[in-house]
Amino acid sequence: MQDQLDHELERIDKLPKLGLLWVEYSAYALGVNIAPRKRSSKYCRLTRILVLIVNLSIIYSLVAFIMENYMISFETYVEAVLLTFQLSVGVVKMFHFQNKVESCSQLVFSTETGEVLKSLGLFKLDLPRKKELLSSVSLILLNNWMIIDRQVMFFFKIVCMPVLYYCVRPYFQYIFDCYIKDKDTCEMTLTYPAIVPYLQLGNYEFPSYVIRFFLLQSGPLWCFFAVFGFNSLFVVLTRYESGLIKVLRFLVQNSTSDILVPKDQRVKYLQCCVRLFARISSHHNQIENLFKYIILVQCSVSSILICMLLYKISTVLEVGWVWMGMIMVYFVTIALEITLYNVSAQKVESQSELLFHDWYNCSWYNESREFKFMIKMMLLFSRRTFVLSVGGFTSLSHKFLVQVFRLSANFFLLLRNMNNK
Repeated sequence: MQDQLDHELERIDKLPKLGLLWVEYSAYALGVNIAPRKRSSKYCRLTRILVLIVNLSIIYSLVAFIMENYMISFETYVEAVLLTFQLSVGVVKMFHFQNKVESCSQLVFSTETGEVLKSLGLFKLDLPRKKELLSSVSLILLNNWMIIDRQVMFFFKIVCMPVLYYCVRPYFQYIFDCYIKDKDTCEMTLTYPAIVPYLQLGNYEFPSYVIRFFLLQSGPLWCFFAVFGFNSLFVVLTRYESGLIKVLRFLVQNSTSDILVPKDQRVKYLQCCVRLFARISSHHNQIENLFKYIILVQCSVSSILICMLLYKISTVLEVGWVWMGMIMVYFVTIALEITLYNVSAQKVESQSELLFHDWYNCSWYNESREFKFMIKMMLLFSRRTFVLSVGGFTSLSHKFLVQVFRLSANFFLLLRNMNNK
């Protein structure tokens, strides 16, 4: 007979999850199939090759512009530097997650189907109020998925802002130059400062200006897929892990409840809780191994980007509010990107700290020796909280987030002083 919890997890699996769906599509657009049970990986390799060629072409064009204007001033090419870093990180992420696509797809499958909670044996015990227990667990999981969808879709809207700006800017600039300024000659400008190489064959250019224009137009889209897709994947996995810990906390809190768990079933009930803890620990280690080093790259680059954006803001103040608005949107996107990592990881750490107290605060002192022994062992194992490290050097947390912003501010002051000299 199928476990009641397994049946409920299958029902939750069939519910629409908008946030996770967009994450899967974004990764798939870069040729990384993190949900092979839903869509084929047949053309993923070709997609990755195409994405790599296009991204390297754009990066080359941006670097060419930087080298051309290197001796003029930093303000001239700071935007090109920002985009170069962003595209380069996107390429690195694409290769990183492709190299670990099996682990990634396994985590996504486990998260969406609730594999960690399946076959626990909890609802095979002789419990008097299984329906109340099941509805409480189901409510925690459903609320957790609602929070995941809200956070992911909020980040989706924020990331869309700079992408839309870069995509529509040339068209609005063209309309302004041709129909408002009344210029005699007007032409479509490129999306952002870059020098795309081409061959002049008589009166023809290869590739043509139109191809070069749309090549650069695709740059913000690749940035969007990399920034939103892989960063939101971290949010989905860690928020789901915090939901699993919350479920475990609820079960532990009721392990000595006379209403939900009879005294003769408490040892078996607690064994199920211990089994769930072991599975969550294994799930956490998989997330840690997947994101450990890419987070280090992301945090390092984000510090540099925030520093440059602060510098850009200080120079744009004299130019106009339109440019200021664009840079502020870009700044919010980068700041939110690094914030999501730390806030999500802090949520997992906070839940695991509360779990330690829940093990201790249940009425274990009135239970059997076997029950007490398991509680002592879990207190020993739970003392070490679930943290997500940054390349093995430190851990993601609110404290680390403040340190990143402080480091960026210090680099900004150094850059400004050097430029003034």
